[in-house]
Amino acid sequence: MPFSQTQQTQQTQQTQQTQQTQQTQQTQAVPALNHAGGTSNVGLSLALDGVAQTFATPSAQSLSMPLKVSELEAVRRLQPLHRQILMVEELSKGLSAKGVGGAVEIENDGTKIATLTSPFDTGVSPADLIAEVMSYRWLRAERANEIVLQQTDILSFLALAYPMTRDTHPFTMEVLDAVLGATGKLVVRAKHALSVPRPAEFSTAVAPLIRTPAHGATPSGHASEAWAMALVLEAMLGLQPSQELRLIAGRIEENRIVAGVHYAHDGKMGRELAAALTPIFAGRLGLTGATGNVNVPSGAGQDGVFASTTTPDQMATLSAFTSPGGVLGSAMVLARAELGA
Repeated sequence: MPFSQTQQTQQTQQTQQTQQTQQTQQTQAVPALNHAGGTSNVGLSLALDGVAQTFATPSAQSLSMPLKVSELEAVRRLQPLHRQILMVEELSKGLSAKGVGGAVEIENDGTKIATLTSPFDTGVSPADLIAEVMSYRWLRAERANEIVLQQTDILSFLALAYPMTRDTHPFTMEVLDAVLGATGKLVVRAKHALSVPRPAEFSTAVAPLIRTPAHGATPSGHASEAWAMALVLEAMLGLQPSQELRLIAGRIEENRIVAGVHYAHDGKMGRELAAALTPIFAGRLGLTGATGNVNVPSGAGQDGVFASTTTPDQMATLSAFTSPGGVLGSAMVLARAELGA
């Protein structure tokens, strides 16, 4: 049954913020007034202050320096927001996106690692690109619920392959949030440089299932972020290519085409960006190894399984871990403890 205008308006209002901002906010819920055993309220703060005033005033001679905590403990005690900012910065160091002759080159410390192009530079006509988007419309009835939820939540779907929550695996989730944030920074720069118009701008027949984002189409942010998190999670778990994680990432990529807000080329560019970033992120997280291109067999998302004759590109097992130190290293030590590594 179609959404009412009121429902559409409410949904639009709820999806104004970007996915990166919304997922990051889940790591920031630490009220400023929280106390050891109580909730956030002024009454408790004032009551504690009243009790504290009954203490004897310490003399200068009785003061001592606080105990120095280890780097690991210092990182563990940080507010999630501060950890997130520091980890994203460490993961993003040296990475850049710059427009070069109609394309965008992604560089790491000045070395090109990927080239992102517009779907309109592939030799395919706009009419054929729109026809390709329209060919996915038949999946909308099946995918509508996923598409709406995936606007703000990718991690819940990736957790189908490895069950975890922010309660059971908080540091694992924070590392993946940082991967999302670092990937998202490059995606935003690339989108702005390429400035590719969305399908609905060419044809009203596309009739997107969700609100069309105002920024450019290429690369797909959802594809970039879903694949980057899936591949890094593979690395953190020390897995050979995980069919489940890659199918989920591929389906998220495909759902953006089904929704009518991306071209298939956008997803491909996002996937290639994630594949290029994964070994860099893995290295900065203290994991070793490399990955090649990541291809999704045609119809993988639609059929729900990889074709029996198709083997996904292999990715080296990234299980060897040497802490790189810093906030990333400490977060990884804590995350690996959650994962039993």
